[in-house]
Amino acid sequence: MEQLEGRVAVITGGGSGIGEGFARVCHEAGMRVVVSDIEEDQAARVANSIRELGGEAIGLRADVSDAASVGELADRAYEEFGEVNLLCSNAGVMMVAPLLETPIEDWQWTLGVNLYGAIYCANAFAPRMREQDGEGHIVFTASIAGTRPIHETPIGVYVSSKYAVVGFAETLRSELEPDGIGVSILCPGGVDTQIFTATRNRPEELGGPAELPPAAEARVAEREELVEVDPAMDPVVVARRTIEGVRANRLFIFSHPDTRPDYEQRNARVIADYDAVS
Repeated sequence: MEQLEGRVAVITGGGSGIGEGFARVCHEAGMRVVVSDIEEDQAARVANSIRELGGEAIGLRADVSDAASVGELADRAYEEFGEVNLLCSNAGVMMVAPLLETPIEDWQWTLGVNLYGAIYCANAFAPRMREQDGEGHIVFTASIAGTRPIHETPIGVYVSSKYAVVGFAETLRSELEPDGIGVSILCPGGVDTQIFTATRNRPEELGGPAELPPAAEARVAEREELVEVDPAMDPVVVARRTIEGVRANRLFIFSHPDTRPDYEQRNARVIADYDAVS
């Protein structure tokens, strides 16, 4: 989808981080923007900032773990702008804990946002995108953690959810290709976001907001110490690289080329095990 000016983008998790970067870069490209977030005040803040720059934007609350909430988001987007050309299914959360020490409620919360959020977005928007004229594109924010395990930090639940997102999105791409709708999978490395403090938005029925566990506190402290020598990537840079990938209709969009060697090592282990039975 090369032509973006005048078209409409919907972004989940748009109140901060990569989602806010998407909103700003889509505005730069001349798009009209629907910014959604579970933190409604943050969605409104981003939308207001775009309007102050002369753009068209609305900010809405949406809980991507709730199919009805995502359906309402789709309804509002189409009521306001009449079409949706770019969907950025970006909202995500993370728990920091070893797999076997993670309560089932945190599995439910993480999969509810990261995986079911992607499913609900696709179900709410893709059928309408099929019916409208012109091209469309969906970007699912996965992670480099969707292509290989992360051993440095105990985020196995997050890794599991992102592996599932990659499989879902890669399959959906083949199903939507005949309709002229592209699908891309964004797999960033370290980005300057609030992902490690996501438990602030955990719902009451799954344990409610929580303080950072010690492992997460250590990771946040480490990031703050490294920020001057090895800063996490600016979300706007990630968003610009993503838009380049959308224009080129790439399946995978990688923002951090330095993560390639780790993937190659993982892939080499897979090939070696194939070779063992050849």
